[in-house]
Amino acid sequence: MLEGKFDNLQGAGKPLDLEPVPADEQARMTWWALRILKNNGFTPDEIQWRKAVDKLKDRLAAAKRESEVISLVAELNYLIRKLNTMGANAIRSDIAVLDEAEELERFRGRAAAEAQSAP
Repeated sequence: MLEGKFDNLQGAGKPLDLEPVPADEQARMTWWALRILKNNGFTPDEIQWRKAVDKLKDRLAAAKRESEVISLVAELNYLIRKLNTMGANAIRSDIAVLDEAEELERFRGRAAAEAQSAP
């Protein structure tokens, strides 16, 4: 320190990010792995796919054409099937695939309501 070798370190003068480390050895290993991934900007495929499902569902709710509904349902079901068949290491929360006929009926009902409310 007297030689000044620590003067230009990254994060100098900033508070330390001190997250509590779990006491259990297995939990601690997982904590370190996730911390390394997070600090290096890595997002697992599962998280990316879940975010994509959420965005596609928003787009489905705002669809303006039946062909768009059909396309979005197919894309959603593809991602949902990938998520539901990831295996034992995945976060367990099965997502049900969408029924194209039900989504088209929902779209038609929404379109009819919008048409009636339009001047």
